Amino acid sequence: MQPQSMEKREDLIEALTTCQERFHIALKAAQICVFEVDLTHQRYTFFENAEAIYGKSGAQILSEVHAFSALPPEEYQASVSAYFAHPDDQLPIARAFHSVLQGNPASYYARMRAGDTEYVWCKVDVVPIIEEGIPARMIGVVSQMDQMLRQVETYRIQAEQDALTGLWNRQGTEARITSLLADASWVLLLIDLDGFKQINDTRGHLSGDDILQRFAQALRHVFAGAPVIGRWGGDEFIVLLPQSAGGTPPTTMLNHLLREAFQACGVTVSIGAALCPQQGTSFLSLFRLADQALYQAKGLKNTYRIYDAGDFLRHPVN
Repeated sequence: MQPQSMEKREDLIEALTTCQERFHIALKAAQICVFEVDLTHQRYTFFENAEAIYGKSGAQILSEVHAFSALPPEEYQASVSAYFAHPDDQLPIARAFHSVLQGNPASYYARMRAGDTEYVWCKVDVVPIIEEGIPARMIGVVSQMDQMLRQVETYRIQAEQDALTGLWNRQGTEARITSLLADASWVLLLIDLDGFKQINDTRGHLSGDDILQRFAQALRHVFAGAPVIGRWGGDEFIVLLPQSAGGTPPTTMLNHLLREAFQACGVTVSIGAALCPQQGTSFLSLFRLADQALYQAKGLKNTYRIYDAGDFLRHPVN
C-alpha cells in the first residue's frame, strides 16, 4: 500500500473514531440508547448505551435475550416485551412490533425496566429496514423521559387541584366524574355550607378559609374511599359516591356528614343528591338535578334532599 493511501486510511480511521466518540457522548448526555433487531432470525444484534435506560450493559442484554430467539414469533414478542417493559405496558409494544412487521415505523411510551425492580418512563421510536421487499431489521431509539413525564403529571395535578383545600377543583372534578359515570351506579352530591357569607362578613376571610379547610378534611373523613371529592367554588363542594345496595343513596354517610360538619367546623350544611343512571347519565344533567335538590334542602338547612321529580311538580323551583 502506498504511503499516501496509508495516510488517507489512517485519517479515515481517526475521523471514524472521533465520530463514534461524539456519538457515545451524545447518547450518554441525552440518556438515549440505540438497538437493532434482526427480524428474520428474531435476534437483537446491537445495543448501544443500554446502561442509560436499563442499568446494565448492552452485552449483558444481548446475552440474556438470546434464548428468546428460538421461540415462535408471538411468544418471542411477548417474552421480549416482558423482559424490557412494565407488565401494564405490553400492548403498545405489541402494536409497535406489528407495525414494523408491516413495514411501518412506530412510536410509543412505556415504562422500561431499570435494574431488577425499578421502571422509568421512556419514548421508543422504531423503524423497519426493508431488504428485498420485506422488513428484515428494526432499528430502535429509546429515550429516557421519566423526569419530564413525571413533572408534566405533577403540573397537571396541580392545575386540577384547589389550592386552599387540596381537593379537586372545578376542572378536575368535572373531568373525573365524567370519566366514571358510565361504569357503575353513582350518587352525585352537591354540598353547600349554610350561612357562609355571613361567616366571612363577621369573622373575616381568614376564618372562612380555615372553616373551608376543616370542612374539606371532614369530607375526606366521612367519604373516605370516594373516587371524587371536589370544591366546585366558594363554599360549594361535590362528592361522587357509589350507590348503596338496592340503588339507594348512602343515607347513613349523609347523616354522618351533617353531624361532622357541625362538630368539626361549627357550621351546618345542606346537601342535594341525584342518582346515576336512574335520573341522568351525564355530569350536566346530574348536576342540575342535584342543584334543584340542594335548593330545597337550603330552605330547611342542615339536611339533605334527594332529587324527586314529583316533589318539584308539587313545589316548583322559581
